[in-house]
Amino acid sequence: MTIVIAGATIIGIICCAYVIPELARTFKSNYPEMEHWVLPWMILIYTCAVPCFVAMVISWKIAVNIGKDKSFTMENSKLFKIYSILALADSAVFLVTSIVFWLAGINHPGLLLIDFLIVFAGIAVFVCTSALSYLVAKAADLQEDSDLTI
Repeated sequence: MTIVIAGATIIGIICCAYVIPELARTFKSNYPEMEHWVLPWMILIYTCAVPCFVAMVISWKIAVNIGKDKSFTMENSKLFKIYSILALADSAVFLVTSIVFWLAGINHPGLLLIDFLIVFAGIAVFVCTSALSYLVAKAADLQEDSDLTI
């Protein structure tokens, strides 16, 4: 599991360091009349990338705990809760900024639909990690009661 997390982190770093700037350069050269769109979008993309990398650190901690056979602990429940808050906050920032960009004339209505799909994915992650947080907390309580009974 840690290999997958490390791989996803490396892919994210490559995207932030090379792919996104290259796409921005291509966009500027192909659509010079929309060059003023690039900087605000770059700021938004990099701002939204920060919580994703924080989530990778949290995922790593959860994976390490699972590797130590500490799957159902209150620590993992709290980590899942932090993960869910990051997903919700990231989705909210992206949604609000996309709408502001659209109102300011630096977002295409077609892109706004794609933005909504991205926000929906973030909310789906929020719901799943919130549910996992709750279930892991319940399992941790059951495990603690079981350990005290024995």
